Amino acid sequence: MNRANLSNSADPLSAHRLFQTTDVDVARVTVANKFCDHELIPGSGHDKFEVCHNYARGQILSLNYMRYGCEVTINPGELTDFYLVQMPLRGAATVRNGRKRVDVTHRTGSVLNPTRETQMTWLEGCEKLLLQIDCTALNQSAERLLGQSIPCPVVFDPEVRLSSPALRNWERKFLAAVSLADRQGAFGKNIHKHQALYEEELITNFLLAQPSTIQHILTHAPAQISSAQVSRARAYILENLSDPITVAQIASAAGCSIRSLQLAFQQNFGCTPVSFLQRQRLNHAHLLLQSLPPETLVGAVAYDSGFSHLGRFSIAYRAAFGSSPRETLLQNRFS
Repeated sequence: MNRANLSNSADPLSAHRLFQTTDVDVARVTVANKFCDHELIPGSGHDKFEVCHNYARGQILSLNYMRYGCEVTINPGELTDFYLVQMPLRGAATVRNGRKRVDVTHRTGSVLNPTRETQMTWLEGCEKLLLQIDCTALNQSAERLLGQSIPCPVVFDPEVRLSSPALRNWERKFLAAVSLADRQGAFGKNIHKHQALYEEELITNFLLAQPSTIQHILTHAPAQISSAQVSRARAYILENLSDPITVAQIASAAGCSIRSLQLAFQQNFGCTPVSFLQRQRLNHAHLLLQSLPPETLVGAVAYDSGFSHLGRFSIAYRAAFGSSPRETLLQNRFS
């Protein structure tokens, strides 16, 4: 799903409707149950007040869609235990996090740091996608990324410039997660087999893309890892193809930071660890499909190779090998 299609759709995450109301007190209390206590003050056009909140929970983060109908002022103070990335779909807002004010528009989002006081005004017609990330989980991800402890919480620049290449790439991953949740393929009640990997990618890529208090460490070349560590990472992947492994687990098996692992895979294999994992799963499926009887179920091969969505497996398989999984089975020259 791209941004244009998403902004033209009725309600993103509509399969995960939390509530819809015209009652200010009900809205404040219900939103507070998912986020934090806050003041909610309707402004001009208050007769149009109507809150819609769609909420798809994950393991350490949640995907959200919100609109208020009319102009509202929201004063949550410090969020305390979560970060909140806000991506506008329509309209505009002003956000103050700490000392910095952000004018939110179509290509400028915001991120609220939990240790900074926040005040916001959503103008009439403003609609946003929100990514809520557990504070402890984000900081643990940052430590795994760097391969070192961080003595205090990460603080981001509150202004998210969606025009930067790195953030455009992150935005595509975020919208893909929203699309997956819309199809009820992950998040909410349908926690995906690879849910941890999806969430890890969203957090790690945001840490890499958005300026923060650890940016100066991230921009320094990470420590080189040995060929033995690369071999351990590769072996771990090959030994766990059918399991829902994460990049953090691969780095742990290799004995290095995520950042060092990423650099090593680019240098040795010309791709990211996730892309390498995907290719090895496809290679394994190709081997099985050339070896098993034609009556074998393609879904069973996909699952044994680490894929849980047959449609996406078939698309990726055809792109890699030029034929569908079923065609490979039926044309098996070696059975």
